[in-house]
Amino acid sequence: MKTEVTVANRTYIVEYESHGEGLKICIDDQAYTVDTNNFTDVFYSILIAGKSYDIVAAGKDDIYSVAVGGESFNVHFFDPRACLNREKHSQSALESHQLISAPMAGRIIRFKAQVGDLVTSNDGLVILEAMKMENEIKSRGIGVVKEIFAAEDDVVEPGQKLMIIE
Repeated sequence: MKTEVTVANRTYIVEYESHGEGLKICIDDQAYTVDTNNFTDVFYSILIAGKSYDIVAAGKDDIYSVAVGGESFNVHFFDPRACLNREKHSQSALESHQLISAPMAGRIIRFKAQVGDLVTSNDGLVILEAMKMENEIKSRGIGVVKEIFAAEDDVVEPGQKLMIIE
């Protein structure tokens, strides 16, 4: 199977297939034989070129949070077949380029997503205070926050550009 995998704003072409009790994986044309053990739904141990790695991976759909070697990464798996299936059910889930604007005048309390963060449909992005009420602005699809145009405590007008997600 061939897919695109995005980690820390870098996209890799990944092909994988079963190989004995493990996997044969090609990442950007570099081949690896990987032995895997799945201990729980989220805990894995893998062996690559004689080196063992313990991995915790949890997520939904094609978006995972992965911890390995004391570091955490947001990982997005792009499978075109899954997108075609999702398109039949919900076009909004596929919105990959989003211009997030202020829906009303108010003051930005905080950004729940920062540049480089991977967001999915309905994830909270910005908390905007208007008329003494906090309003959460949510993502309309999957993407990575590319740019933020305001700061916490800024007063914004309706329609003012807040962030771009691609």
